[in-house]
Amino acid sequence: MESAITLRFSTQAQSDIRRMTLELSDLQRQVASNQKSNDLRGYGAGSAQLLNAQTLKASTDSRTSVINELQARFGVQTTALDQVASMASMLSQSIGQAISSNDGRGVATDLNIAFANVVTALNETWNGQPLFAGERQGQGPIKITSLDQLVAAAGPSDIFQEATRSQQVDLGTGTPITLAPKASDISQGLFDALKSLKQLVDAQGGQIGQPISPDVQAQLQTIASSLDKQAKVFTSEEGRSGQLQTRFASEASRLSERSDLLSSEITNQTGVDMASVSLRLNLLTTQYQAAAKTFSDLSQLSLLNYLR
Repeated sequence: MESAITLRFSTQAQSDIRRMTLELSDLQRQVASNQKSNDLRGYGAGSAQLLNAQTLKASTDSRTSVINELQARFGVQTTALDQVASMASMLSQSIGQAISSNDGRGVATDLNIAFANVVTALNETWNGQPLFAGERQGQGPIKITSLDQLVAAAGPSDIFQEATRSQQVDLGTGTPITLAPKASDISQGLFDALKSLKQLVDAQGGQIGQPISPDVQAQLQTIASSLDKQAKVFTSEEGRSGQLQTRFASEASRLSERSDLLSSEITNQTGVDMASVSLRLNLLTTQYQAAAKTFSDLSQLSLLNYLR
């Protein structure tokens, strides 16, 4: 009878030890991961709500990442637009000074400088993609490399190589936003003015001389006015880029706040109360040690030990 009782207590001690071993393992996992459960099943009825919060946070963080990248893009884009506007204004001022001094010998040089800088700016890229070529990948939208090629161009197709559609992005609102206009939409007028000036320079033997005839002065004045007008086109587009950059910065801030709120909600559902877990861990460790000692003592019971 005593042996049966001893066996029953020994079996119960073994069962308690196995149970407490599993509980201790789970508590230690919670301490290490700060998570109540290692999968959604562990959250029972709250798993659907938790999954929804995690999905929303992933989507929010993804949109924030895209916006942060676009912020860098607009920095490059604004600089390129400013460069084109500056070159158009610089060339217009050069023409104005030539007319005022009745000496146009520096116009041809300034024309070449302006053309090279305009082409470089319009062919600017971001992350390997041309800024002003629409959805087109690869080379920039301006395929001519010299003023002679510009003069020889019969139409826009000889100057531009770009996609049919402008590059757009949808930040999840369902309304695509055009990131930048295509080069042909904003620079055709500028290239027309540059072409007219090149033709005038060529007609004068490759250089506007000194003095400048009244007829040439009139043509130069018309070209300068056109250059000023085209500079304003790029200045206006630069302002639009700045507005989009400000809009995206505001959206990024809003999304960051939303992500923080979702993170807090997820933590409330999945995070553990470390004070409570530590208390349970210490209590269970004490119980485990007592159960292990009891099992050890029962295991050592025998008739020989009793006779001793």
